[in-house]
Amino acid sequence: MSETKTKAPQMPFPADLSGLPEAQLEAMHDAAATVLNCERELAQAGSNVVMEVLRDQGDFLIWERYPKGDLFDLKNHSHYFYHAHTSEEMADGENGHFHLFVRPAAIAPDMKPWRLPGAVVPEDPAVRFAHIGAVSVDNQGRLIRLFTTNRWVTNETLCRADDVIALLDHFAIEVEKPSRAVNRWLTSLITLYRPQLEALLRARDATLEAFKQEHPDSEVLEDRALQNTSEVFVDTVKQIEAVERALGV
Repeated sequence: MSETKTKAPQMPFPADLSGLPEAQLEAMHDAAATVLNCERELAQAGSNVVMEVLRDQGDFLIWERYPKGDLFDLKNHSHYFYHAHTSEEMADGENGHFHLFVRPAAIAPDMKPWRLPGAVVPEDPAVRFAHIGAVSVDNQGRLIRLFTTNRWVTNETLCRADDVIALLDHFAIEVEKPSRAVNRWLTSLITLYRPQLEALLRARDATLEAFKQEHPDSEVLEDRALQNTSEVFVDTVKQIEAVERALGV
């Protein structure tokens, strides 16, 4: 494995959204309203997304996944967990991050894994899952960044960006636990930040391809020198402003 830690490329923010279809911009605007409403609802109850996902979970320990056992929405073939790394592996002020997944077997049964060196592909398609992105937040549950990771980080069955992008519309968490507001917040973030997530996934693929070229003997998807593969620091107010400029509001 390679020794030098590879830094994830950072994307500029905010993006120019003027080329997006009006229907998508309207959906993003509606999703923004839901995101803000969920944050307001939690704040009025003296809570936030971090407090809700850690409620009744015992001590918050580095590397442990919360809620314990992960959170699954079987109807929507989606799940997530929240956790924290050591401080040097996270953004400044980051409390932790949500890892978001979709299971493609029932949605896109013909979806093929990307068999880069180090790929791990379970024989049973029903147990394969795709990581669509991670969402970092601070202690108050405020969004900090979105990022993607190498395969070994989440043990996903890695698929190419265009295939994973097709799964974004299917991510939804509609169960009540640990908090309906948290689950609606995460679901709506996918719509609000859809352009960034698409770009992150494509940048992830470019990072993996470049790493493979630079380290021809590496088991790329298992190489601990490559952890995060793309990231963007975001701000929901600025994202809303970008959407409204594109809409001419």
